[in-house]
Amino acid sequence: MARLTISSAASTDILTTAEAKTHLRVTHSAEDTYIGTLIKVATTFAEKYCASAFVDTTYKMTMENWQDVFVSNSTPVGGFYSPYTGLSQILLPKSPISSVSSITYYDTDNAQQTWASSNYNVLNPENQKGFIEVADGSDYPSIYSRGNAITITFISGYGAAASDVPDTIKQAVLLIIGNLYEKREDMVHRMPTSAEYLLEPFRIWEY
Repeated sequence: MARLTISSAASTDILTTAEAKTHLRVTHSAEDTYIGTLIKVATTFAEKYCASAFVDTTYKMTMENWQDVFVSNSTPVGGFYSPYTGLSQILLPKSPISSVSSITYYDTDNAQQTWASSNYNVLNPENQKGFIEVADGSDYPSIYSRGNAITITFISGYGAAASDVPDTIKQAVLLIIGNLYEKREDMVHRMPTSAEYLLEPFRIWEY
């Protein structure tokens, strides 16, 4: 099955400690470290809810073969044959997709090769997972049988800077931070309802 790992984490948080403290109306510095932790926790929570990366993050997805994940878009990581275009597609489990850096594979001689970008297109439909689609007239190259035969390196996020992240997402994360700061025990509900409503337009829907 396909495996996803982070190759290079986001270079910055989407919010500064000062921004979070302003929202929390905290004027002292005694809890700065704790508030910094809440920023990371709340951001991770929101990213998982949206199935997105907010600040550019580099991922590596490895597969055993091109049909390793030949399934529908309803799975977390996978690829499928499109009934609409008739072209083979590989779904990327994060969104939005900034770019696909490379697709490498081991050929039948077990030598690593880079698949030329002219052989595929990268599509990033709104509110859906991005995907790689084989270009018309191209086909997947033959590969060697090994667990990591194919590696797709891609970047997901709204941009490299916190300023690239939509303000609505930031406000949702602030609401989650506020909830975690005020209620320091386990809760039954997932997140503040207002945060859920704010994140809804950015949520990646599966079909």
